Amino acid sequence: MDKAAILIVEDDAILALDLKKMLLRLGYTVAGPLASGEEALVLLSDKPVDLVLMDIELAGTMNGITAAEIIHRTVGIPVVFLTGFSQDPLLQQAKIAAPYGYLIKPVPERELSATLEMALHRHMLDRQLKKTMAEHKEAERKNAKLLAENRQLQKSESLGRMAGAIAHHFNNKLGAVIGNLEMAMAAEVSGLMLTYLGQTVGTQTALDLAEVCRQSLPLLQATSTHNLSFKVTLPRPGPMIRANLNQMQQVLTNLITNAREATEQNQGDIELIVTAVSPADIPGTDRYPIDWQPAATNYACLEVRDTGCGIAEIAIDTLFDPFYSSKSNGRGLGLPVVLGIVKAHGGAVTVASELGRGSTFRVFLPVSTDVAPRRSDISTEPSAREHGGTVLLIDDEEMIREMAATMLTRMGFKVLSAKDGVEALQIFKNHPDEVGIVLSDLSMPHMDGWETLTALRQIRPNIPVVLASGHDQSKVLAGDHPELPQVFLHKPYKKTELQAALAKAIAG
Repeated sequence: MDKAAILIVEDDAILALDLKKMLLRLGYTVAGPLASGEEALVLLSDKPVDLVLMDIELAGTMNGITAAEIIHRTVGIPVVFLTGFSQDPLLQQAKIAAPYGYLIKPVPERELSATLEMALHRHMLDRQLKKTMAEHKEAERKNAKLLAENRQLQKSESLGRMAGAIAHHFNNKLGAVIGNLEMAMAAEVSGLMLTYLGQTVGTQTALDLAEVCRQSLPLLQATSTHNLSFKVTLPRPGPMIRANLNQMQQVLTNLITNAREATEQNQGDIELIVTAVSPADIPGTDRYPIDWQPAATNYACLEVRDTGCGIAEIAIDTLFDPFYSSKSNGRGLGLPVVLGIVKAHGGAVTVASELGRGSTFRVFLPVSTDVAPRRSDISTEPSAREHGGTVLLIDDEEMIREMAATMLTRMGFKVLSAKDGVEALQIFKNHPDEVGIVLSDLSMPHMDGWETLTALRQIRPNIPVVLASGHDQSKVLAGDHPELPQVFLHKPYKKTELQAALAKAIAG
């Protein structure tokens, strides 16, 4: 794929030439440089580009803010502003032009590259949103007589939240786009949005739905609190489907997480059931996508029940709207992702709920006649025992500690953090029965990872430990050590790698 075309509007000739050289090295096509907003408007009327890199203060009578407003209003091309001062009073005025980012001069090449990548990606998402909104409006016009379906298809409130939340999210990321962590977070949300839109089908194979649930149970139970009763009904063999394994595990995880959060404040039950049903058994109300109709085939049903707080009837229609969440710490993408995956697999989701009595979510997927691979061929995360709900996190680097804590919390774990081995030992002594697993850095002041591991094992010999380090595994594990970790985790690690390491360590 060809790189985008960038127009440079900068009245400092030396800086403009430097920017042009950097853009060419990065593989972009460069237009300009131009010195004034007037020249930029004339060029863009005949020769549109993909993005404008423009100084706020320019030669001529028109400054960059005014030019950007006109560009945004007339041709819709994204603008990234250049400024010489981080506290430039014009930055506040610049917000009215809806820029896609700011760069402080002089601009490092790495920051320039990252900012442009993110701005172009965000602009692509904006265009997709506008296209989606246009398609929904057309569907609303054609199906005006179907009032119940129109209420779901127009999604005006949902799409407004989606557009605002995406713009807010990426604007925040652009402020600190130098870090790889921020880039990863933005990529994660983009991936989830594509999943919601049903655009990430992945490789599909023959799967026994009950077996997929059975192999995922240990890790799901490990993240459940002790006051919840977890019941399962999984037949052997279960109904066969043709689906993507990772996405089916994500559907199950999201539904169980939703049920667990609904019962967090009191004791309750979560029930997981897998059955096969006929099309006539699929409810016709509170069924999503709203325009979905069952085919003349049997369906596998994945059912998750909880005895939690329940959902008001008026709120059911908004459950699958992106960025809608009734939880203060939620991102509002769990159930929309479930719907996107199910939609991509030709299925549907139904909801039944009563305030104060709990909710039932059912996922219906077409039954397949394919033969499932042997159980040993199914790649799943290693299981985890029930006591792995609390992680003792030890790292002397605050940024890494906070990043890991965020990942662990999103996995459903409770986190106890320590900045070194001394503090970790004190926390461990104060919570001897609560900590289910330890994630420890290797190189730390006062007590390193090996010393901390040995001290913890003296208190509880069977405590599972994951030892993390940026050094090579063979170098770290070389030599004689009184105690060894269950798993070595190489830094930097992704969320999926951390989750797999924890599950493997807890499984022993």
